[in-house]
Amino acid sequence: MQQSALHSARKLPVPVRSALEQLLGRPLNDDEAISVRAYGPQEAPTLEEQAAIAEQLRHYFARIDERAADLSDNEQEEILDEAIRSVRPGYKPIH
Repeated sequence: MQQSALHSARKLPVPVRSALEQLLGRPLNDDEAISVRAYGPQEAPTLEEQAAIAEQLRHYFARIDERAADLSDNEQEEILDEAIRSVRPGYKPIH
């Protein structure tokens, strides 16, 4: 069974296009593509699984904190700014 579909807005039937525009809260442009994806329900992790995941994250972040212990606050800020700029080139830090 197909789980996703890509459609040209130009080729959508009027009722379908209207419904999508209502969901999006704006008109569609003819040159836009619409992606539709269906997701099945997923079981939430049990409380025990959540606790185990939280513990793993605590250990992970503790290791990161250990590696950053010798860095000044300014160095840490510079590293974060550089990482953000690598994915958002126009980023300007607010200090």
